[in-house]
Amino acid sequence: MKKTTSVGIVLLLFFFISCFFILDVRGQQPTSSTLYVGGDGPGNYSSIQTAVNQATVGDIVFVYAGTYVENLVIEKPLCLTGENKNTTIIDGSGNKFVVILRANHITVSGFTITNSEKNFPYAGIYVNSGANTISGNILTNNYYGMQLGYSTSGNVIVNNTIFHNKQCGIYFNHASNNSLIGNIVSDHPVNGFGLYEFSNKNRIMNNTFSLNRHTGVNIRESYQNQVVGNTFIQDEIGLHKPSPEYQTVVRDNTFIDTPLSIEEERDPIVFTVVIFGILVFCAFLVFRKISL
Repeated sequence: MKKTTSVGIVLLLFFFISCFFILDVRGQQPTSSTLYVGGDGPGNYSSIQTAVNQATVGDIVFVYAGTYVENLVIEKPLCLTGENKNTTIIDGSGNKFVVILRANHITVSGFTITNSEKNFPYAGIYVNSGANTISGNILTNNYYGMQLGYSTSGNVIVNNTIFHNKQCGIYFNHASNNSLIGNIVSDHPVNGFGLYEFSNKNRIMNNTFSLNRHTGVNIRESYQNQVVGNTFIQDEIGLHKPSPEYQTVVRDNTFIDTPLSIEEERDPIVFTVVIFGILVFCAFLVFRKISL
């Protein structure tokens, strides 16, 4: 447990430092400046998106407390930081994704991100890139709290509070080699965290999953994921994992008041063979009785 905690702290420090040393894809190190949104300082922007558009690679966009009704698209490496996660609010006004990350090496921290469109596939944060850090945010009242899209990798999702979203807290779709560390994920009607369709080699470490009314963590058709040092509290099913050939690593987890701690998926081929065998045997008994 201490080992996994230290890993999370090291990763968090590394990616916070990366706000100040972001390199672009050509290996150039840009000079960093800070752009301010809200507040009453001279030259402050009133819109987060406007500041993001004006920023250059490696800049810091600092957002003062307030409610910003926006749908953000970030397409360059930068650090987006809110003054206080409880009072710096990005409200998507029920329209599509609230925040989209389309570039690598973006950091987003210190916000409440809420009110995406309440239909599939929309989310508070949609990640369509890699090597990003999403830390210290509140994600609530979205369809998905967060979604990692196809082929995203190297993202670190750390110390966020993700609760009361319409479908799932976090959803991975073909997203591999990402880390989910130290988050609180609660009160979802389906899964706290769902990994689907070859979302492989992800690390799920030291999180708390509670009051998710289907599954705390639901892993399906995905290889070599690690579920280590997590706490599951009053989820209907703590962890659903695929059959053994998917090589899921599960250790040092705690289950509290969870009706079913771990559910392992049956191999569909084996299940089909068994059912077929039973049917054949039943047919044999019926024909034998008739022949007698």
